[in-house]
Amino acid sequence: MIYGMPTLLELDTLEANVQLCKTLGLDFVEINMNMPQFQPEALTAAHLNKLKEIYGISLTFHLAEDIDIGHFNAGIRQAYFENIEAALALMMAVDSPLLNMHMMRGIHFTLPSGKRFLYEQYRETYLANIMAFRECADHLLNGTTIKIGIENTGHYDHAFLRAGVELLLESPVFALTHDIGHDAISNGNDAKFMMKHEAAVHHYHIHDALEGRDHMTFYDGSLPIDAYFKKAAHQNASAVIEVKTIEALKESVERMRYRGYFTSF
Repeated sequence: MIYGMPTLLELDTLEANVQLCKTLGLDFVEINMNMPQFQPEALTAAHLNKLKEIYGISLTFHLAEDIDIGHFNAGIRQAYFENIEAALALMMAVDSPLLNMHMMRGIHFTLPSGKRFLYEQYRETYLANIMAFRECADHLLNGTTIKIGIENTGHYDHAFLRAGVELLLESPVFALTHDIGHDAISNGNDAKFMMKHEAAVHHYHIHDALEGRDHMTFYDGSLPIDAYFKKAAHQNASAVIEVKTIEALKESVERMRYRGYFTSF
């Protein structure tokens, strides 16, 4: 099983993140493309390949979280598609195996009876846009082994979102990323859906959670961390240790090592 870390706000450069990854004995860095220095136009394959060669680690990518592949505006949706295409082109050039992404709930209207999400109101249009993205991804990734991992964000209680993800999963290009903390703090909104599609889980985001707080240091919360690592290993899935500070990352790795992980170090 391979373990990785996210790019951290405390470290401004990719090389600083890669150095920490190497020091901790981890296998890869997940590049968070929400950050300005990690936009597709700010990265070059030559630089990324040099870091991989020097430090002996690999790279995965996390798409910017505001990208909405179901957006009703064609121009905005096309801009999102172009951003994803640029990310995938960079990934192909550096032999990156995984692009992680979120699915958006979109805009809602607040009615006297409660919230009404426009993607539910205009579900056929929404799903047609999701299908267009699937076809685009199929074309771009034909002949590659890259997976696009759809991460749960605590919103699979929405039927339109489940339908969109299931439409994507009909293509072998797509897989699921199971974020255990997001599910925990949403009162299990994602659990049933993730269990139904367990065979599609290719990647994990693992962090502890307690009383509505997630991204906690391992074993400080209430989640069965070891059980999830065992499950990920059984599925031959990779996992990001998704804590957000250097201190929390170091402590989580140390606690994993104490429990018998990273046996080669």
